[in-house]
Amino acid sequence: MLTGLATLTLLGVSAPAFAHDIYANQGFSAGLLHPFSGFDHLLSMFAVGLLAMQLGEHGKIAVPLAFIGFMLFGAVIGMLDVPMLWVEQGIALSAVIFGVALLYGRELPLSFAQALVGIFALFHGHAHGSEIPELASPVWYSLGFMLGCSLLMLTGALVAWYLSLIEPQRPLLKGLGGVIASLGLLFWIL
Repeated sequence: MLTGLATLTLLGVSAPAFAHDIYANQGFSAGLLHPFSGFDHLLSMFAVGLLAMQLGEHGKIAVPLAFIGFMLFGAVIGMLDVPMLWVEQGIALSAVIFGVALLYGRELPLSFAQALVGIFALFHGHAHGSEIPELASPVWYSLGFMLGCSLLMLTGALVAWYLSLIEPQRPLLKGLGGVIASLGLLFWIL
């Protein structure tokens, strides 16, 4: 009898803590994986990392931070269910524009690049925020998707850095820009 009572007590005490943990972790992991769930998200954030490295010293930090900041603002808008037109088209178009910016090269002004990624980050953020799982913590979810996006941008930055080591004139980086723009156009049309 005492063993059964102890077992029921332990089950009763542990169940709420276990449930709370699931939702917190689900929010983080769902947010972390969300940028990887759509090829258009993945392509755009990878391109932001490439673009940041192409713009040089100040762009390496300023461009990704602009993207993350505006994306977070867009996520809040999405979590609040504020409607935003053409979110999916904006995400696809971001890959086109970022790819064209890579083709354009180093001459792109840093403030223009920040504004450009910021505008399109609003679309990405809105998509992230409006697709939050129902029981997930918005804070954990947001931390997860910001980390996921940062990892994608870091991957792009590392690829750009490696390409700069093997080819100072950057034809492959510009070629990647053309591929990204073309794939983005395909997503935008479809």
